[in-house]
Amino acid sequence: MRKLKILIKGETINLSIPTVEFARKSNWYKWLNDTNITKFLGVNYKNYKNTPKKQEKFFIKEKKKRFFLIISTKKNIYKGVVSLSNINKKKHTCDIALITDVNVEPELSAYAGIEAIARMTDYAFKKMNIKKICGAGNIKVRNWQQRMELFGYRIDSIKKNDYLNGRKMEDSHLVSCSYTDYVTILKKRKFFWDNSKKMKKRFEKLPKNSFRDKLMNFLDNEGSKYYKKLFKL
Repeated sequence: MRKLKILIKGETINLSIPTVEFARKSNWYKWLNDTNITKFLGVNYKNYKNTPKKQEKFFIKEKKKRFFLIISTKKNIYKGVVSLSNINKKKHTCDIALITDVNVEPELSAYAGIEAIARMTDYAFKKMNIKKICGAGNIKVRNWQQRMELFGYRIDSIKKNDYLNGRKMEDSHLVSCSYTDYVTILKKRKFFWDNSKKMKKRFEKLPKNSFRDKLMNFLDNEGSKYYKKLFKL
């Protein structure tokens, strides 16, 4: 299998352009068969069995409307994919999503995924004329969501019982990053992702009670009281 062409060179990872050959011959299909990777994606993959053929068909169909980049380590080992979907050229909006295998060079796990999000976000605003990027995630991935806030992804809402994960209904959070917040961060740092040392310091300074925690507390307490009275009417 030929090595992929790098589109974005990062600090801890690179982002490369996938090919049909890569979809057919790489481990891409296996990422969706690993429950440790898919359990927090917001979709029930429990009974889904992916194959190289399915992955190839998916890529051929979706590459016309999605923008995929493959995450690779500096040792040229592929460990995930970051993508933009629902790209609306009139509204200048899109959705962002990430799949990453933390078992590939696990020492990068603290930075690889979040740098991939940062690099893709930067590319979307600079090169694709996007003005707003939306995302979603399982409510349990608190630390990940809070780290995304460092790149402008504000909490928009909490969706209760959003999807079925096995036999259990799971909640999710919705986030978005606006071009305005992107510019604000860029002016402060000069580079959207400056370096991992500075990011580590920012991670350590994140507040113990995130805005998501405050919002969930409000919804659980005040919301429960409100609807308990309302449902008695």
